[in-house]
Parts: sequence; C-alpha cells; structure tokens
Amino acid sequence: MHTPRDPKAMAKNLRQALAERHIEITHSDSLECVARQFGWRDWNTLAAQLDRPPLRIPEGWNIGGTRSDDYEMGFDPKESCALIRYRADYAEPIPGNRGSGFGTLMQRFRADAYRGKRLQLQAQLKADAVTGAATIWFRVDGDKTRAIAFDNMEGRASEGPLTGTVDWQDRSIVLDVPPDARSIHFGFYLRGGGSVWARRFRFAEVDESVDVTDDLTPQRIAPMNLDFAAVA
Repeated sequence: MHTPRDPKAMAKNLRQALAERHIEITHSDSLECVARQFGWRDWNTLAAQLDRPPLRIPEGWNIGGTRSDDYEMGFDPKESCALIRYRADYAEPIPGNRGSGFGTLMQRFRADAYRGKRLQLQAQLKADAVTGAATIWFRVDGDKTRAIAFDNMEGRASEGPLTGTVDWQDRSIVLDVPPDARSIHFGFYLRGGGSVWARRFRFAEVDESVDVTDDLTPQRIAPMNLDFAAVA
C-alpha cells in the first residue's frame, strides 16, 4: 500500500492524457482512478489518509516484519505509546494479504551482561478490531543469528495474544539467556488487521522460581513414534 505525494496533480495528468486519446472522464472519476491505482478503496479513504500525520518511529526502535509495508508503525501522541495499525483497514485489502504477514516494532541489544541469567519481559497491550494476533515477543540468538530461546505467546491457552477489541492487558515472557548467547531481540507485533498499542516495556532478572515460557522445543537425538501408535 502506497500513498501518492500529489494525487490531485496525478489525477489532472491522467485526465489530460485520456483527453488526448479522446477519452473523457470527470475530475472526480480521475481522483477515484488514482486512489484505486495505489490500492485504496476510494478517493475519500485516500484523502483521509493524507490528512492524518504520519507516525514517527521512537528512538531506539526499528520496523520489521514479513509485510511491514502493510502497517503503519510508530509513536501515537494521542495515547502516548507505540502503535501498529493495518493500513488496509483504511483501504481495500489485497486478496489473500490479510493475516498472511505481520508488522513489528522491535529492538536488539548485546547479550553480554545477561548471559547465565533468567530474564522477564513485561509490557501492556491494547487492541482494536484485531483479526489475527497482537502480541509481544522475545528472542535470544546465538552464533549466526541462530535462535536459542524464543516466545511470542501464540502457543498459549491463556494470557496469550490479544484478538478483537481489548483494553489494556499485562503480558510477560520469561527466557533463560544461555552462556553462548550473542544478542537479545524483543518487541511487539500485529498479525492481520486492526490496531495494537503497547506501553510500559521493562526487563527484570528473575530467579528459578519463575518458570520460563520458551516456545523452542529441544531437538530430539533420535526419531520417534514412526508408527503413530502414541497419541496425545
């Protein structure tokens, strides 16, 4: 999804080019054509997008995700916190796109000071009309960006990702940082449509009385259940 810098000028040029070919359309129709060309539902939807100031990326944070261009991400001055919202909620979704990717605001830092420790990441999330998932995530990488600990809460039966419209909720992830850890990555993401706000991120060292929530299953040393006899 893209927003043209000067859609009215583009509409005027389009109308003139068509007139040279003896094809007459109204100025209103040319505006609609420009809006649809850039993926928006109609001119009014695009005009509303142009009137809204862009979100600014908070210092220290980066944009990422498999479909980051489908999302607006940055600081929301109205809520005084970070926001990720799906652009196609203001436009016509491209068939098959909704729910097929995600956008994230994230950070990374060196693991040197945290090796051998158990870390808890906490944050608060709020969701509006989320069709997929809105969640925090936390990952520890080793050599060659190999993930050695990870959790995005999507496998949880309770206190996991937010869906639909939900007011502020506390969420936390606990991971061990092994001696061979190189870097720590964390953030929050939106998968699918809607909007998610995040605030009050904080890290704390915890002891072994706090269980880890690691989603990575240790690799087995041999194959198992090849005849499917064991059923969970």
